[in-house]
Amino acid sequence: MTMSLRKVAEFEGSAALEGVSDSDIHFSRLSGMSPQDIEHLRIFTINEGLLVVIRCPKRPARFHHGKYQPKTMETGITYEGLKSGEDGLVRRPDGRIQVSDYDLMCVYRIVEPGSYEKVFFSGTDPTNKRSALTPEATSLLRKVNAGLKSRFQHGAQDDYQSAANPGVKHSVGGSRPDRFAAFDVGTVSFLCDPRAAQEFYAKRGLAWPYGDSGRFEGAG
Repeated sequence: MTMSLRKVAEFEGSAALEGVSDSDIHFSRLSGMSPQDIEHLRIFTINEGLLVVIRCPKRPARFHHGKYQPKTMETGITYEGLKSGEDGLVRRPDGRIQVSDYDLMCVYRIVEPGSYEKVFFSGTDPTNKRSALTPEATSLLRKVNAGLKSRFQHGAQDDYQSAANPGVKHSVGGSRPDRFAAFDVGTVSFLCDPRAAQEFYAKRGLAWPYGDSGRFEGAG
């Protein structure tokens, strides 16, 4: 999808009028996230003392957060393999349109500078995609979603102990790799591919549960 420069200026100008910073607007260009959601996640991770990593949607999705519902778990189950188009929108066979969602990868609570403790953020029954999250994860999810244009639709992928875990996608044969956004107690980092994400995890002593191919190998 190619949006005119005028439309892009209008979109970013609207965010600026709401008080969103230039840096958050710039990060929206990299990540495909809503500028307002970036601001909200920065503040949320400061207030809660958290490190949160997500897989980014396609970049053009940033224009559609808040206009369309994010892709739901029900869509993924009912229409297995259905992906978003180049415009970041998911067009269901039943006519409904949803926007490419933010995939939560992991959540950690900071214990002291440079030290993190995992907040387990997946269903308590790994064999059941609809299994309830832990009380702590449920509380945090409710809090963060209250301020997001595109709400998180499920728990953290890193904690999903199942053969159905989709892993992470590297650039193969010219395909685009997964991109990630990390919110580390208010500091935002763009991770351009799984290698960059793995290095980010390693520098903070976090378990990287994916092998060289990107396949899920189990949380450490």
